[in-house]
Amino acid sequence: MNISKIFHLTEEDKAEYKLLIDKIDLNDASKIIDMLNSKLDTMTTSKSLNSIETDLIKYVSVLLNIYQTYPGLTDSIKRRILFALSYFCDSNDDIPDVVPEIGYLDDAVVARWVIESIGRELPDVSLA
Repeated sequence: MNISKIFHLTEEDKAEYKLLIDKIDLNDASKIIDMLNSKLDTMTTSKSLNSIETDLIKYVSVLLNIYQTYPGLTDSIKRRILFALSYFCDSNDDIPDVVPEIGYLDDAVVARWVIESIGRELPDVSLA
């Protein structure tokens, strides 16, 4: 499923998220990653996944892999990654996660937006 056809970020959304990204405390990285692991465990063991959820898991895995693999990431890239991961961990974000079928749609769009933004700075990063 092409999630960008269903939901997209407006420039206003992006501006709001950029303000939140600037507030990310890099010292909270291990706490965010712990929450992420717990959220993924719950998500993957509780039910069968739809295509939005499968895409989201792929995107979150890419972001976590980048964060853990590239030691020389700039603070800006680290903050964007941690923002996307923490956004996913927040059950009451723009589309609450409990909304059937589309609860994780915004999470997937945010994660993909972050991947695309850091991909411009790290050309060898892709969704493959």
